[in-house]
Amino acid sequence: MFDHRHYVPILRWKEAERFALRDLQDQLRSRMTPLAQLVPESIAVGKRRPTVSQMLQKVAADMAQHWGTRPLFVDRRCIDAALRVGEHTHPLVYLAEQARRTSVSMVPVTGLHRDSAYQTAVAGVVAEDRRGACLRLFRTDLVSPNLREEIFQVLDRLTSEPSRMDLVVDLQCFNGNCPSIDKVSSLLPELRHWRTFSVASGAFSRDLTQFKTVGRHSLPRLDWQAWHQQIEPSRTLIRKPTYGDYGVYHPIYTPPQFPNPSASIRYTTHEEWVIMKGQGVLNEGGPGPRQWPANAQLLCGMPEFCGATFSAGDAYIFDKAEHPHPTGSARTWLQAGFSHHLTFVVRQIASLFAT
Repeated sequence: MFDHRHYVPILRWKEAERFALRDLQDQLRSRMTPLAQLVPESIAVGKRRPTVSQMLQKVAADMAQHWGTRPLFVDRRCIDAALRVGEHTHPLVYLAEQARRTSVSMVPVTGLHRDSAYQTAVAGVVAEDRRGACLRLFRTDLVSPNLREEIFQVLDRLTSEPSRMDLVVDLQCFNGNCPSIDKVSSLLPELRHWRTFSVASGAFSRDLTQFKTVGRHSLPRLDWQAWHQQIEPSRTLIRKPTYGDYGVYHPIYTPPQFPNPSASIRYTTHEEWVIMKGQGVLNEGGPGPRQWPANAQLLCGMPEFCGATFSAGDAYIFDKAEHPHPTGSARTWLQAGFSHHLTFVVRQIASLFAT
């Protein structure tokens, strides 16, 4: 059970995000509940061709190693719905079995329009673990004239009720068409009675190609700004929602296309992201990976830099600025960005409600 002083980051459970979670201080972990949105890359096992069961065993082991026994929302909506363990076992059921063996407190995530097999699997996990489930609604769900009936159909299918369910309204890409928290709240039935209530969105760009030149750029954290402005002064909200975001990723998942990543650093500040943009690391005749430590040196000299002791990510940035060899990789620099972001948001929320 948590309230609006908590944090729900939506993560794709890829290496950079998993390792960033692993390195968090325990007091920060206690103030967040990640929503692990599994994607094909997050269940892969090296370069060999594993079975579905081997992939899911690794996911459960990673959850235990990188997150531990605290509650973790788990959603597999981005994974092929036809996958099965053996001939008949649903992957969600098998993953829950592996999670029990590793003492992971997995809370399955469902939605209004998941297929029948998925809903049956969630119902089975809920009955076995008695930790309830998380209902994840999207912006398209909110416009349905039958929203209340559709929500209670899912609850009936799970033999559950709002008090045993977590509710996440995921607006995904934050833009001018996002409904206000007041509007969202007015559409949801029995809002006071849900176990938890979160509103999530993301404002990070799909990639960094909009920044045409190398050097420093800024990207406003519009999702955070809107949540902050609506929740802090309001006296009319039915219930204050928990803040959720997508970290330093774009909200819409797209499979990787073997890119030429730029040697860039993504760094969260109070109202914006500082982007230290570099050239593509594979550019012919370009400076390559050594741009990362060079950008780190510039970032460490800026007033926005929080210092080497702020997070594991900040320690990495500072260390590479001082000792540029080896230069690191796209994964390690993204991990540093997530580590800093997760730490920054938890502390930002705590500071906001310190009184």
